[in-house]
Amino acid sequence: MVHLYTPTRQFTATATATITPEISPTPTLTQTPENTSTPTETATPVVTATPISTATPLPTPTPLPPPFLDTFIENLKNGNAWQVVGVYVEDVLSLRVVQQPSSDAAYVSTLPNTATYFGMVQSVTGNTGLLAHNYLAGAYFFDLQPGQLVTLIYGDGTTEEYVVSSAEEYQALSPNSPTSNFVSLSSGETLTSTDLFYRVFGGGTRTTFQTCIAQGNEDSWGRIFVIAPLE
Repeated sequence: MVHLYTPTRQFTATATATITPEISPTPTLTQTPENTSTPTETATPVVTATPISTATPLPTPTPLPPPFLDTFIENLKNGNAWQVVGVYVEDVLSLRVVQQPSSDAAYVSTLPNTATYFGMVQSVTGNTGLLAHNYLAGAYFFDLQPGQLVTLIYGDGTTEEYVVSSAEEYQALSPNSPTSNFVSLSSGETLTSTDLFYRVFGGGTRTTFQTCIAQGNEDSWGRIFVIAPLE
């Protein structure tokens, strides 16, 4: 910017009548030279940054083991499509099933985690009966509840599903006799062994679990039958 400065006029007073003419000095122009230099513009080069990926690579997932039932079935398979080799109820039991000797219809396995296939039930009614001692695998039968899914496993790996519907309890009047009469603990009705057999193992397609009820010092005081019709 240009700045202008103008000095103040000066008058000289005198005692005579002579008038001294006014001197009009030429004002001095003081000019501050404008800085006409053109500022140098320094251009900063634009650098295009290559983005750095901060993503963490996902780990290779570890394959999950097969479901327990699948593994259980594989371990039981023997190739026999007509033979029941196992029974499974989620969170209750997973038992191997063995066959009775053809000459012993009263045989019940003494192995742990094992049920016995009651051959007479299949031959007389066409249904499935599973036996176990109450101090071994039969203890699990008391935990079966209506609505639970029962999976029968066959030797070729195929399965058949049933659903628990009810449990019936009876007192054996002659605890150690296979032909004892029985008294229903719910109704008081007395049944022969034959009538009881058809009641719990007969009827529509079903799987029935049987074990003994202990009372006092008598391990075979009564019987419990858990009935599971075909789903």
